[in-house]
Amino acid sequence: MKMRSRKKSSIMFRMIIVVSVTMLVLCSTLLLRELNFQRGMYVSSLEQRLKVMVDLELQELNSSIRQASYTLSDKNTNIDFKTNPTFVMIREKLNFLTKDDVISTFVVLPDLMETDKGTGFQIVQGSNSFEKRGLTPNKTLIVDKEIVAVLDELKVEGTAISSDHQAGDSHVMTALHLIKNEQGHSVGILGMEFNYDIIEAELNAILFETLGIIAAIGIASLLLLAGYIRMSLRPLQHMSELAEKAAAGDLTVRLQVKKLDEVGRVSESFNLMIERLSLLIHDVRHMSTDVALASTKLELAADDTSMSAAEVNAAMQQVASGVAMQQTSVYETKQAMTEIAAGVTQMAETSSTVADQMIASSQQTQEGRQVITRTVQQMERIGEASQQTFTALNELTGHVTEISEAIVFIQGIVKQTELLALNASIEAARAGEHGKGFQVVAVEVRKLAEHSKNSLEHIMTLISGIHARNVQTTTAADHQRRAVTDGLAVVKVADEAFVQIAEAIQQITNLVQETSQVSAEMSAASEEVMATLDQLNDIALQSTDYTNSVVASTEQQTTMVEQMKSEVARLHTISKDLEHQLSQFRLSEEQ
Repeated sequence: MKMRSRKKSSIMFRMIIVVSVTMLVLCSTLLLRELNFQRGMYVSSLEQRLKVMVDLELQELNSSIRQASYTLSDKNTNIDFKTNPTFVMIREKLNFLTKDDVISTFVVLPDLMETDKGTGFQIVQGSNSFEKRGLTPNKTLIVDKEIVAVLDELKVEGTAISSDHQAGDSHVMTALHLIKNEQGHSVGILGMEFNYDIIEAELNAILFETLGIIAAIGIASLLLLAGYIRMSLRPLQHMSELAEKAAAGDLTVRLQVKKLDEVGRVSESFNLMIERLSLLIHDVRHMSTDVALASTKLELAADDTSMSAAEVNAAMQQVASGVAMQQTSVYETKQAMTEIAAGVTQMAETSSTVADQMIASSQQTQEGRQVITRTVQQMERIGEASQQTFTALNELTGHVTEISEAIVFIQGIVKQTELLALNASIEAARAGEHGKGFQVVAVEVRKLAEHSKNSLEHIMTLISGIHARNVQTTTAADHQRRAVTDGLAVVKVADEAFVQIAEAIQQITNLVQETSQVSAEMSAASEEVMATLDQLNDIALQSTDYTNSVVASTEQQTTMVEQMKSEVARLHTISKDLEHQLSQFRLSEEQ
């Protein structure tokens, strides 16, 4: 089917058709022109024959024709035309002229007559073949329109030939010659009817001969033209074959340019097109390889970013866990400090009561003994609470230190994320149109890294404040622990020396006053510790909020990284498909 349509639409086939039609039209024009020319030549030859016959054969009949014309003009009806010497001589001469292609001859008067049958000439004499049609002297020859059409020419030229028409049973051409006397007056018209079938046969013979010559020349010219066209179009056929190979992927094909004609210029353009197409495929193949490598690097970078985000998420979860533990420790410390404050208040009240009782009466020594015992127990509880507070504060200091280290680690991850985002932006810029989506992802990752960096800096500032306040709280708790230890020692000494209360009542009173002062100081320290613990609790709550924000940002970053990995995978697939398509083209070795 492909070959059939190719043959129908080939240039050679169309050119042969055009040339054939052109030659056919040209031959037809030439034949018609030759036919008219031959017809004109034949008519001219008939006119020449007629003039020669008149000059040679009828010169001696001029007087006879004039005499016969005068006779007919006199309207003499008693004349025997068959025996009259004048008319007999004329008939014999006319019979002599009637031969070969002349069917009949006749002589008529030059003036037209109107009869019942139509317009015609009065007959002077005719040949035997003319008389057989009933046309005898003194009768009227009704003329056809073909003869009427040449009468004007006859009057001017003296000779005229009509077109073909029917005369009796014959198809004839009538030649007329005007007969004049010595004075130049027209005395008659000589008519000769030529057989048109013979004329047509001669014209056809000439036509067929001319047609054969033209046909032979046309066929030879057509064959030569077809051979020349085929030879000229051979490079185009070769170009078509090479174009099919190029369409199949072989870009090493080239045409040999031997001539600088139109086909040669087309061949040069074809070679230039293949060369540029080869260079284009070569460049696209290199760019496809670069895109594949860039997508691979970007995919590895996305994997590293995803792992970093996972590490950041895990670290922030540890920070959140540490902050939760810090909140628990602060709550327990606050409870213990509440109990310490209550104990200190109770101790101050007890010390005042003991002082009053010691001043009022020594009888309450036993009761004082019991109060001292309760005081010793309370002081022991206070000491334990102080020790727990000190231990909790030390643990809080350790947690704060761990949080600081975790934040430092997260800052490193954030810096690495910023670096990866920068690398992703660079790779996306190299990818061109295909990297616009990755450019947006890289910008979002960089914004997220900057937001994480700012949040970490704020958290670091808060942790530094917590650490400072924790140092102060630890110092106060240490002072409180020492004060409780000293009070406990004093109470124990008081318990051991209670038996000597009577003698040392004044000393006990002083000691009780000192105890009251220490209790007041402990109460103030307890209030400060409570305030510090409240601040620690607030800081812990803020740390929890910041940690949750960082975790949410990390999860968002992970989602964006997964999207980036999906786009990178799609880009990698596209680049592989492009490499597969380009691998079907075979380029020259120098490229």
